[in-house]
Amino acid sequence: MARGMLRIRTEPTKQQRGAVSGHLLALLYRLHLPTILVGLLLIAAWAQLAAQTSPYVLPAPTKVGETLVKLLLEGTVWLHVGATLYRVTTGFFFGFVIALVIGLLASSRQVARVVVRDFNAVLNATSVFVWIVLALIWFGLTDRAPIFTTLMITTPVLLSNVLEGIDNLDRKLLEMARVYRLGPVSMFIHVTVPSLVPFLFAGSRVAFALGLRVSVVAEIFGVSTGVGYMMNYARDTLRTDGVFAWAVILIVMMLLLDNLLFAPLARWLARWR
Repeated sequence: MARGMLRIRTEPTKQQRGAVSGHLLALLYRLHLPTILVGLLLIAAWAQLAAQTSPYVLPAPTKVGETLVKLLLEGTVWLHVGATLYRVTTGFFFGFVIALVIGLLASSRQVARVVVRDFNAVLNATSVFVWIVLALIWFGLTDRAPIFTTLMITTPVLLSNVLEGIDNLDRKLLEMARVYRLGPVSMFIHVTVPSLVPFLFAGSRVAFALGLRVSVVAEIFGVSTGVGYMMNYARDTLRTDGVFAWAVILIVMMLLLDNLLFAPLARWLARWR
């Protein structure tokens, strides 16, 4: 009987079993195992479809993997990735500065904000191909063409977020700053900047990702280095496996930037606020 009682006491309760199941599910989600499983199924479907079509139309995953490894071993990947990141970062930086300056200058007058919003709507409505064509006419086959295109695409996105942040400034904080007779500089540092940072960060995350895609498109037409140029070169030489390999490199670039740069900044921002 004592053994039976001991066995009954040592059996896990329903609540304990539920807790264990919850921990296992949390571990699965943390490791992204469901996503990995779906990805493997998609790759298997890709391989099955590629076996029934021409390699020019749809290369097999193994062929794309071999091409990707070959590019990494040759070392040319880093040259073209670096060129693309340089153009994106430069265009994004100037767009960030321009959007911040225009937004802050327009914040003091309601009329100025209305004018800026209207022109910003026009910029948002302008197709990226308009800026690419103009960039080729104005700057030719140089780095300035994709930099300019990235600038013109990212600026409206960032400016929209700056204006939204200004519109959402806490009026009570502004009144309190006036009561304590804070000067314009102190009010800007202690009230405006903390209120704008979340909007700037959200806009920066979207604008940088958009700028990367736009810069790659601009590289197809206007330069002789970069991820976009290499994708177009692979297409011209009928190397569809190369197109897929460079597409994978582009995706990995954005994922690494998002997880190694923007995600840590988001966590720091949450603590700072």
